Amino acid sequence: MNATPLPARLGSYYQTIVPDTLDLAERARLSLNHLTSVIREEQDYEMGWVGVFESLGEAFRDLPRPAITLRCCPLQACQPKCMEAMAMARIMSGSRQNLEREIKMVEMLASHVGDEGIYWVPAYDNKPWLGPVEFRPHASVHGQARMMRAMVAWHQYTGDPAWKERIDRMVDGMDRLLVVHKNGYAYFPIHGWMGEEYFSSCYVKDRGWKDTAEPMDEKSGEEGSLFNHQGHTPGVLANWHLMTGNKQALRLAGELVRFLTKPKFWADWKSGDYPGVIGAEHAHWHGHFYGHINTLTAILEYAIATNDAQLKTFVRDGYEWARQPWLVARLGLGANGQGCAIPRMIGLAIKLSDAGVGDYWEDVDLYIRNHGTEMQYTPEDIPYLRSLGERKLSPEQISRLPFSPHAVATTERVIEASIGAFAMNPFKFAWALCCSPWGAMGLFYAWEAALRYAQGVACVNLLLNRASPWLDVDSYLPYDGKVVLKNKTAKEAFVRLPLWVEKKDVGCHVGGKAVAPEWFGCYLRIEDLKAGDIVTMEFPVLERTERWTTDETLSPEMPGWPGRVARNYKFKGNTLVEISPPVPTWPLAKGNWWLYQGRAHRYCAGKAPMNEVTRFVTPFGLKW
Repeated sequence: MNATPLPARLGSYYQTIVPDTLDLAERARLSLNHLTSVIREEQDYEMGWVGVFESLGEAFRDLPRPAITLRCCPLQACQPKCMEAMAMARIMSGSRQNLEREIKMVEMLASHVGDEGIYWVPAYDNKPWLGPVEFRPHASVHGQARMMRAMVAWHQYTGDPAWKERIDRMVDGMDRLLVVHKNGYAYFPIHGWMGEEYFSSCYVKDRGWKDTAEPMDEKSGEEGSLFNHQGHTPGVLANWHLMTGNKQALRLAGELVRFLTKPKFWADWKSGDYPGVIGAEHAHWHGHFYGHINTLTAILEYAIATNDAQLKTFVRDGYEWARQPWLVARLGLGANGQGCAIPRMIGLAIKLSDAGVGDYWEDVDLYIRNHGTEMQYTPEDIPYLRSLGERKLSPEQISRLPFSPHAVATTERVIEASIGAFAMNPFKFAWALCCSPWGAMGLFYAWEAALRYAQGVACVNLLLNRASPWLDVDSYLPYDGKVVLKNKTAKEAFVRLPLWVEKKDVGCHVGGKAVAPEWFGCYLRIEDLKAGDIVTMEFPVLERTERWTTDETLSPEMPGWPGRVARNYKFKGNTLVEISPPVPTWPLAKGNWWLYQGRAHRYCAGKAPMNEVTRFVTPFGLKW
């Protein structure tokens, strides 16, 4: 296997002064700091699974705080997810941090793809968090698609043909060994040999499946969701077919999609559909947010590969449904506030827009400016994290803790290693490897889609800072209504303006000369560009307060929360700057709601600050 490609081989670096506003490439650099810092060399390059700064209830009672622990089994699915996110973050940021450590981790994960085409959790005998020794090696259904998605990214990232051989082998292994084929459709069984939740849907190498019965409802499997652990599988198979022409991958993807779209899995809550609505035909659902969004994305990826218009509209209906009960799309707030919710919505919204099924760029802009980045730990969070850590236990107290046999913890450099992680709750008390890589992937989805280029035409979909070989975007939002394009090779540009911008108020200058805007929907067209041209667009920034009702009863274990409550949300452009009345504290913890604090002070006073930065420019991208 080729070594990790140095970012310098994929692009170049240069110094410049830019507005100190949201920079997704810098956020990706922070993500790499986190993801590579929690790789545990002494544990065969496994990654710490969760970082805890404050008590999260009984499940983490026996941990010191702050701490990073190997309590769960990251090798099953979360660590391959990180492997995919790392390739994306390198392409965005050009960061060279911990490259050697990363490649050793990648080599370790790749070594667990067996000759039969299965990604195995290995038979280490000194790691109780990997499940019972007698049931190793085992294969997590969830982990097969996650490892395949990671390898598809690395196949593109490195150009190493060994990745293609492994992926083709995994397609065949899944097809022959893991799925049950039945009457034109296929499914993964949900009954393995182990009872613990995240081990229940695992195939054991020497025993196979315990029971291959067909799942009868969606509320089965990991976290009470069939979709959560197997729904995303057909998507990567369809994508691999589009990249390589692998017909076995497309056939298997189709069989899985025909199973996942069975009416019994949709509109399955006890009270039934709304009158006059056949919800199962319109992807109405009730249950696991993440599993359903993963599944809708996978169905869409298959629909794109086969140009199936009915499936495309099915997914569109499901996306629109997801925006209603679970989150307020105008806010970019995800289910339970977890850091892995909105990134999935970002990806699905972009894929729907790219496929022509709808125009969801406004959603993407709201998602990434708000919850899609607010959930990430940044250096500005360090004082807050230190305040939580003031209650940490002494070494003597730690030595007396009744550690679970399934936990290995470290208290060294926890805060430093957590910068760049994505929180698993809206109070930023903890992060986990289920959330952090998703957060990083959400950054990549928005970064990649913000600026597209083909045949001399640049298309700017999101007004975010973005460097490229074709043109650079300097965004002063939300401080000022000003965006500057520094052209390099583009001959024409289409720039999407947000819905809150009044077209008649937009001024456009090219090289200091005013030009009359030409509009195509929300896109401003700029023609006859030359290398070195500076395009400046200016418009008033609209400040507005919107009133929205949300359901803040997150679980029965959280008494005292108000249930449904209306709050005022103040926006500057599409950036949420203030929530009133304030969101209450979490009754089970001792801290306060930390999100969106200080935004009004930062964004509502003065002009956009400027900052000297090192930008990384690459023409390289990933098909995701």
